Amino acid sequence: MKMYKIILSLFLLIVFCFPKESSAQAATKATSPPILKINQYYILFTYPTSPYVDKNNRLLVPLRSLSDLLGAEVSYNGSSKTANIKLNGHNLMVTTNSKDVVIDQVAKQMDTIPVQKMNSLFVPLKVLLEYLDVKGNYNADSKLIELNDPHYMKSTKQLTQETQDRANLDENQTAFTITSYKVDISSSDPKNNIWRGSLTYTAKNVTDHTIEQGKEDVHSVYMLANGNSQAELYNYKRENHQAVKSGGSITKKRKLIGNANLSYIIVKPYAVN
Repeated sequence: MKMYKIILSLFLLIVFCFPKESSAQAATKATSPPILKINQYYILFTYPTSPYVDKNNRLLVPLRSLSDLLGAEVSYNGSSKTANIKLNGHNLMVTTNSKDVVIDQVAKQMDTIPVQKMNSLFVPLKVLLEYLDVKGNYNADSKLIELNDPHYMKSTKQLTQETQDRANLDENQTAFTITSYKVDISSSDPKNNIWRGSLTYTAKNVTDHTIEQGKEDVHSVYMLANGNSQAELYNYKRENHQAVKSGGSITKKRKLIGNANLSYIIVKPYAVN
């Protein structure tokens, strides 16, 4: 416990003593479904808000996240309201509030539209699957969208790297699946340039055996716009990790705090072997 307090104190020192960016974090509430999974990581939040389903039942994701999470080269022209997305040797151009799309200089049409939301452009994920060779699939029963490629998540090392107390652990990285979540950012302190919120999520054991007490290691990481991140530690509270039967679920909740905009929240559904 002492070690945890020391590490937590260091994190707060890093977050709140570095030069501050303006914290304009808007009040945000996001819930599932759907749930986006990239490789072994569940993506619960992408600035300025979580991926969401539009009225045409299409999942929309913010343009910026395509660069950070998938490694795409993206740009946006405010005058023409068009965005260019380069990935896997293809060039895709979409226009805000238009079904028109140009892929490798060939004009086509989508079945939904990119939209401006909270001053960010949100793009239908389906168009990436169809035209940019993004590898993925959708499970209608669980409402889970999975994208799989070893090249993804290479630009967000603050999210994917593990804390030192996990460095040598042998873990099953797909022991759980996230079935629901809620992100609630409703408290801000403009005077001190701080916002606060909470994350709640439920994970289901999808292995064929009980995960013993102390070996469940489902944990979340969140990252701010200034690059600072906070992951949950493991060893200091290992005795509190409960046993989970095959098919059983656990619900976790943690507090969020930041002095810059919240960029990403991911969950790693691990269990120690």
